[in-house]
Amino acid sequence: MFKKALLCLCCTLFTAGLSLSLNAKTIVVTTVGSDESEGSSVSFKQALRTAVDGDSIAFNLPGAGPFYLSVPDGGFPKITANNLTIDGYTQPGASPNTNGIHAPNNAVIQIVIDGRNGNVTPMAYDLNNPNAGYGANEFAVLGVYNATNVVIRGLSLLTPSVDPDGNNNFYAVAFSRDSNGDASGGRVSGCWIGVAPDGKTLTPTTYAITAFRHRDSDGSNPLNIDRIIVGLPNADSTPRSDFNVIVPSGLPIVLEGRGHRVSGNFLNVLPDGLTEYNVALDVENFSNNNQSQGMIQIGRGGDNTLIGTDGDGLNDADEGNVMSGTLPASLNGYAHSIEFYGNNPGTNIVIAGNYIGMGIDGLTRFTNGVPILNASGSGSAYRLGSDFDGVSDSLEGNLFANNWPSDYLALALTSADPASLSFLDSLSPTGFISARGNSFIDNFSFPVSPLQQDGSTGYALRTFYESALNNVLDGVVPVVNSNSTITFLSGTVPELAEGWGPTFIDVYAVDPEGIDHGKFLESNGLTNAWVQGKTYLGTFQVDGTNDLDPSDLNFTFFITPLAIPVGTSITITANYSTPTDGSSQGAPWALTSPFSAPVRLVLSIDTLPVRLQIETVGTQIQITWSGQSLGYRLQSATSLKDPQWQDVQNGTVQPVLLDLISGPQFFRMTQ
Repeated sequence: MFKKALLCLCCTLFTAGLSLSLNAKTIVVTTVGSDESEGSSVSFKQALRTAVDGDSIAFNLPGAGPFYLSVPDGGFPKITANNLTIDGYTQPGASPNTNGIHAPNNAVIQIVIDGRNGNVTPMAYDLNNPNAGYGANEFAVLGVYNATNVVIRGLSLLTPSVDPDGNNNFYAVAFSRDSNGDASGGRVSGCWIGVAPDGKTLTPTTYAITAFRHRDSDGSNPLNIDRIIVGLPNADSTPRSDFNVIVPSGLPIVLEGRGHRVSGNFLNVLPDGLTEYNVALDVENFSNNNQSQGMIQIGRGGDNTLIGTDGDGLNDADEGNVMSGTLPASLNGYAHSIEFYGNNPGTNIVIAGNYIGMGIDGLTRFTNGVPILNASGSGSAYRLGSDFDGVSDSLEGNLFANNWPSDYLALALTSADPASLSFLDSLSPTGFISARGNSFIDNFSFPVSPLQQDGSTGYALRTFYESALNNVLDGVVPVVNSNSTITFLSGTVPELAEGWGPTFIDVYAVDPEGIDHGKFLESNGLTNAWVQGKTYLGTFQVDGTNDLDPSDLNFTFFITPLAIPVGTSITITANYSTPTDGSSQGAPWALTSPFSAPVRLVLSIDTLPVRLQIETVGTQIQITWSGQSLGYRLQSATSLKDPQWQDVQNGTVQPVLLDLISGPQFFRMTQ
């Protein structure tokens, strides 16, 4: 009896789903009028009002665009249909962007949802509940309520100008829910928010895209909005068409929940990709209650958040974001550019392939002067940059450019405590940070200032690394030996705690700008303040097969293949692999150390020549060698006239046994 009832239920659900798919329709907007439809014309307001689950809204407005659809009195109806798609690129004459993320956005937007007349949609859905996601002073141009998987694409969205007194908050797109529904799975793609189709006319907005959780009136039963996509989704068939341009906004993106994806966006960067809009400098619109709040905020969950490139081998070059910078709160700005708050617990957070404080050309600097990220959460795990899994590793590194221009840097240093000048803000001593393969330019100390006090061991750095290291009092920073050369790199790493390992060192060319600016702070005891790696060069495993120093903690690597020019100053990080037995929270990444003190690489000088010894052993020849031979390999050729030298198999480990061949054979050792 039970099995028969279950079978009937399954058939009913299947039939309902099939019926929904067959009945889905496309509603075509044919007039810019904001009132109800008249005759055969259909307004955008009417399309929103009549749309049901699975429908699409397209546009076919007569004449030459762009077309400005003014928000009507009382705002547009909230979107309540699940799986609804609104696509502005269906309008004749519109075309999505075709350039990569490091080129200007060339989308042709023809449909503008225009709220500059002051009309907006009230987002308050329960005025009697002080813990509802949205209150009486929050409004949107387009609001989603209890509708999942809503896609908004190919529109220019203009809000009313920012309220200078901060009494009202205006959003471009707002996702909302109560305890009777959900709004997860929404997507905003291929849109220009705050910028008109000419790419120059700007309308400041409070926040661009929001998704706030719901709670019962007593504060219980928190319900998030998960899996919001801003930009392009995973495995997108036309990724460049889904890039967003969001400018200017006090906070372009704020989402509460899990599994969010922010990929392929210009944030407070104009469509040319080279012009920033730093809202802290716009004191007319953003001041008092409307100060800049950074670029992205993720709250009340955080797990499985992706900001940038997912590194799966599909579209990875186009999944990063290009962000303007942030100025300190003392300069009408905010404390950091990316914020995670109320993490629960906030694991598997990936920030990869982004430009922050730098234009699309990798040369144009944006105004920036605060920590990049507040890495909050006692159980949170963040990966900044590559996981070095062999897939798109070079595309996963971020470019973090900070403290520009220098006059803002001088103002920040004058008012700041050197112990607070850190790459990461709000670092939890039990959190987890992996930072590999990135480019650091003039940032504060990674992960935090060595002067910062916190925790049982006194200094915050010691507290942060004490779970991974055997004795933090011995130091937490790797050391490069001063006699390292462009041929051999040697040094030491801290001793790992039981269960951790192996240790990998990442080698970087030093950022000279950071060292120069960090000298301002030497009088406060912060020597080598801002040593950081500007250019990633390579990775080696300590005590691995390529480590020429067999003693524990010490390493020597043959680095000639890296082709590092003579005189290059390098720095390294040590990356401590997490235990696989579950004894430590975190993620299957490597906990990254601070950058080592810089060392200038010089030419190597061999004190003893390498001497080959060749003798016959039966039907084979045996080759051995002596002298300064670390990093050398054996090669052979059949002629000394225009010789074609070839590496001998296993030619770095002696003795080498080779079969006798007819004719002459020559051997040499080379680096």
